[in-house]
Amino acid sequence: MKLALALLLSTCLYLCTASYTLAHTYYISSKGNDANTGSSPVSAWRSIERVNSHQYKAGDTILFEGGSVFKGGLYFHPANTASAKAPVVVSSFGEGRATIDAGISYGFYAHNVAGIEIRDLNFRGSGYTRNTNHGILFYNDLPGDVKLAHIVIDQVEVSGFRKSGITLGAWNGNSGFRDARITQAVVHDIDSVGINTYGEFDHTKTGYAHQNIYIGHCHVYKIYGLILPDKHSGSGIVLSDVDGGTIEHSVVHTSGMQNKNCGGPIGIWAWDANDITIQYNEAYNMSAGSGCDGGGFDLDGGVTNSVMQYNYSHDNDGAGFLIAQFEWARPMRNNIIRYNISENDGRKNDYKGITLWVENHDRGGNLDLLVYNNTIFADSAVAPSGGGVFFKSGGHHNVRFFNNIFYSRNGAPMVVATDTTMDVSFHNNAYFSDNGRYTFVWGDGSYTSLPDFQAATGQETMNGSPTGMVADPKLQAPGTAGTLGYPLDLKTLRDRYSPQKKSPLIDQGIAVPLPPSFAPATEDIFGNQIESNAAPDLGAVAYTRPKFFQLLKELF
Repeated sequence: MKLALALLLSTCLYLCTASYTLAHTYYISSKGNDANTGSSPVSAWRSIERVNSHQYKAGDTILFEGGSVFKGGLYFHPANTASAKAPVVVSSFGEGRATIDAGISYGFYAHNVAGIEIRDLNFRGSGYTRNTNHGILFYNDLPGDVKLAHIVIDQVEVSGFRKSGITLGAWNGNSGFRDARITQAVVHDIDSVGINTYGEFDHTKTGYAHQNIYIGHCHVYKIYGLILPDKHSGSGIVLSDVDGGTIEHSVVHTSGMQNKNCGGPIGIWAWDANDITIQYNEAYNMSAGSGCDGGGFDLDGGVTNSVMQYNYSHDNDGAGFLIAQFEWARPMRNNIIRYNISENDGRKNDYKGITLWVENHDRGGNLDLLVYNNTIFADSAVAPSGGGVFFKSGGHHNVRFFNNIFYSRNGAPMVVATDTTMDVSFHNNAYFSDNGRYTFVWGDGSYTSLPDFQAATGQETMNGSPTGMVADPKLQAPGTAGTLGYPLDLKTLRDRYSPQKKSPLIDQGIAVPLPPSFAPATEDIFGNQIESNAAPDLGAVAYTRPKFFQLLKELF
């Protein structure tokens, strides 16, 4: 009886752990031989061709020898990759990372499969002018709205490819990927786009191709822009056709130089997406090329229920923070821009720190946007077309600006709206020009003081009383933050944009009426606690009281 019970328990244990006990680790070495078993470093395979020809089970691991270069492209598909009860891991062993030298082809291509983790590898193409493919591509065109689960791309460097550095793509209804993470990726010297997702675009459809996508702690630069006759290129990080996505703690810069069209490039942005959070990022030196845009951050056509917060944009050709609704997009509504800093954005093409545009007013436009507690610094000597806010068109409905700081130097305009066919209001914002030159443009009128702007437009008033103010915010050293760098360190920003103790903007904010789907901000861009959502400090940075006063407040 005891023997039978022991055999039964042993059989159950084997069945419960079979997917893991049957998993294998395969080694690939520059000193290996494809006739080997691949089961250890001394019996390693030699080539990527051998890797591609094997059939992998859930939980298998594929390890390339660190410090070595392997020519070719990795290819995973349903015939060689099992359905993942446990992921297949592709990585390096030994000292350093292995390099996949793809030449003119792709570095890694997974077609209609997921359950794969790529870690600690370099992918190198033959150069963005010679290569014809993607660095890392996951692509799903399965019928039936199938979302393949589990992708991890971590600690990789991708360079020298034409189409993209890293892409999650799909093109069959709402088939795509879910639960994907791209972290600590360095992507550079790419022609078209750094990191992106896309799906089959149809403005009449419901649902999205991808779900739960996370991009964090990435560095993207020198995305030159693929020279195309009718499409923009050169963007850094882009989420599209995504329901639930986050981009955070990443830096994008020095891209878009060869772009020839409009609609992009942008450093970090989303379009045709829902529930997107873009936070704690830096974007700078984005170029429009010979086209337009070249901005820092953007919520674009068809984005809903999304937020840009705690970001730093500076020295871009285009807007620091853009809201744009193109003609054939799905409806755009219920978005937030809060606790961001823009420094000297709008180097050309009339873009400002915050810019809003709708292509066709008859298709719904931009609905239900909150813009609050941002700090916009603009020096026209540095960014000639820069300024505070620019409404590039009408077509905006229920758009509200609260508690922002618009700081002007050398005559940069505060607010410009050439088309006023819109429902927009400004309340309780602070305006300051350090040389006393104020410019507000509203339709056909131009005003040189806040009281004149209020009297002529009704903006910055409530129930007949003025709400905005002209006041020196007494920031530490605005306009001098420059580049923070990667990994992202916000200390420099704190030293430049924190309000001094005598700032007249401390505790002068008003409560912001948030939609039910958004939680109130409890901290500023640096993690400083917001003392009161009923009367917060104005701008992106809350005043940090000495610890002694914080203690007294907690005690009493």
